[in-house]
Amino acid sequence: MALISLIHPSRGRAKKSFDTTQKWIEKAGCEVQLILSLDFSDNYNKYFEQYSNSLFEHKVLVNENSSVVEATNQAALKSVGDILIYLSDDFDCPSNWGLSVLKEFEGEDRPLLVKVDDCLQKFEVPVLTIPMMNRALYERLGYFWHGDYKSMFVDEDLYWTARKLNALKFAPHLKFEHQHVSVGKAQDDETYRNSAKNWDQGKALFAKRKAAGFPV
Repeated sequence: MALISLIHPSRGRAKKSFDTTQKWIEKAGCEVQLILSLDFSDNYNKYFEQYSNSLFEHKVLVNENSSVVEATNQAALKSVGDILIYLSDDFDCPSNWGLSVLKEFEGEDRPLLVKVDDCLQKFEVPVLTIPMMNRALYERLGYFWHGDYKSMFVDEDLYWTARKLNALKFAPHLKFEHQHVSVGKAQDDETYRNSAKNWDQGKALFAKRKAAGFPV
C-alpha cells in the first residue's frame, strides 16, 4: 500500500497543531508519515514530545522559518511518502480519509494533483486549500509550494501550474472541512493576520507568473 506523508507547518499554535495532527492520524485508516515543521520560537515540546514513542513514522523539524511556504518546502524535502498532503491546523477530516485519498491516486504513475472539497469555497474556485500531490508531481516541480511566495496566492499558482501540466484531478466527493476564521470556526490570531499581510506580494507574483504561463 502506498504511503501518505502529511506535511504540517505550524507557528504559534502548538496545542491546536498537536490536536489536529493527532486526530488526522487516528482517523486515517492507513499508514501515515507525519512531518511537523515548527518555528524555533514555539513552545512545542510539551505537546509534541508525546510523539516520541509513537508507532507511526514522524519527523519534527525546527527552523527559523521565514514563511509558511518555506516551512512546507523544508518538510517536503524530508518526506518519503508516495503522496504528499499539505495540512493546516484548521482542517477536519472524515473517518478513513487516508483510504479514500489512496483510491484517487491508485494506478496513477503520471504527475497528479487532487483537488478535494474544503466545504468552504465553491468547488469551481481555482484554489487549493488542502492540496494532495503524488511524488511524481513533486519531483517534476521540485517543490511543494513555489518558493517565491510567502503565503497568499501560492495555492492558486499550484492549481494553474498543475492544470498546465495536465496533472489536475477533481474529487468533489472527498470533503475535508476548512474550519477557517472567516466563517467563525476559528479564533483570529497572529498567524492568520501575518498570512493576510502577504496579499499584495502574492498577488503581484501571481500576475507575473500568469503572464509568463506559469513556467516550471
